[in-house]
Amino acid sequence: MTTATGSDNWFLRRIMKLTHFEKWYINSPKHARQTERIALTLFERIQLPPEPRCLEIGCGQGALARLLVERYNAQVVASDYDPSQVTLARERLADIHKQVESRVVDARAIPFAEAEFDALFSFGVLHHIPGGWRKALAEIARVLKPGGWFVFTDLVLAPLTGRLVRSLFPRLDQLDETALHTGLTQNNLNLKHYAYDPGESLAVLGLMNYCTAVACKA
Repeated sequence: MTTATGSDNWFLRRIMKLTHFEKWYINSPKHARQTERIALTLFERIQLPPEPRCLEIGCGQGALARLLVERYNAQVVASDYDPSQVTLARERLADIHKQVESRVVDARAIPFAEAEFDALFSFGVLHHIPGGWRKALAEIARVLKPGGWFVFTDLVLAPLTGRLVRSLFPRLDQLDETALHTGLTQNNLNLKHYAYDPGESLAVLGLMNYCTAVACKA
């Protein structure tokens, strides 16, 4: 994603970027293996054309982009909000640079034309954009072709927790399951799969869930 807009306050900019610990984990070999495991499971639920054009929001170290090239011979735009992650992904994907474009992109204002991508991938990104994830969903739907796939994972507030957070912090608009499902429907992104991943259990006392999902644009 691109640098924050001028209207973003310090708190939002801080949430949208990884902490040092998160960055260490995201860039680790263990996380690359977990990304591959989850992605391969979700790949079984989609059908892509030959040499698909794909966009990844929040590319991290580039593990998913590499898998898309290897599996589908895809042309991939690997993007991230953090310029340092884009630099790292570009370095790690240098051997397949002809098929991967690495660039800084803000998911709330994706700089591509309508219906440009066959699939869009977002692993653990939307919850980092409180107050902006709805705009990101609209942008995701805009750049997807009809019949295109939105493949994603995220950490979401359980419905009860979401209602509590909305009542206490109405301006925060954090990602919760009820609002997420409503947002997908409003943007003509029809859920084909939605489940919790026990291998990525980040749930805290049942207050949050790690979901894996696949939606198709109508």
